[in-house]
Amino acid sequence: MEALSGLKAGPSITEQVYQAIRSLLLAGGHRPGSRLSEAGLAERLEVSRGPVREALERLAQEGLVVRVPRRGSFVRRYEASDVIELMELRCVLEAAAARLAVRRASDADLAAMEQLLQAANQVIQSGRGYPPDKDFHQALARLAGNRALERSAGLVYDQLRLARALAVQRPGRAREAWTEHAAILRALLARDEDAAEAAVTRHLAAATIAMQALVEETEAA
Repeated sequence: MEALSGLKAGPSITEQVYQAIRSLLLAGGHRPGSRLSEAGLAERLEVSRGPVREALERLAQEGLVVRVPRRGSFVRRYEASDVIELMELRCVLEAAAARLAVRRASDADLAAMEQLLQAANQVIQSGRGYPPDKDFHQALARLAGNRALERSAGLVYDQLRLARALAVQRPGRAREAWTEHAAILRALLARDEDAAEAAVTRHLAAATIAMQALVEETEAA
């Protein structure tokens, strides 16, 4: 996490601090339940504690951090039941997004989704996991053309990304996820709402089982 002192152009210092801490958490930089020291983060980022405190409050509102009165801030700890609830909500949001995308996405939008999948496939074939910068689900939410839905989905994605980053990864799931994404895209290209919703539901059912297993393995470790 780079120091931010001396930066003036672009986003405010508060926004940069928020983004830096958020990226650290989503990369698994702190274990679940670990304390986030305002003083330590401020020193590391070379800023005052004010922006750090604001960033932690914002991350708490987003469900990534837990604020405990008189004790401080802690990385959220995810139980298997938390993951199931988040995945159930994600399924509702993405099923709706898939139907809206069938109606609203342009041919150019879907062509861009194909390119996204192709780029992700190249990374996966190299032996690495699913690339976070090629996120199929965030792209699907954008294609729905509903900003409220996209924002809600984004909050759920971030919480699941944190749970995933803190868990032991299962080899092979990236390839399975890519195949399931490809099935969703085929339904979108066919402009078939029912098939798109069904493909999303099947994919997220498999993802729920995988995510729950990851968290349970981490809890037992």
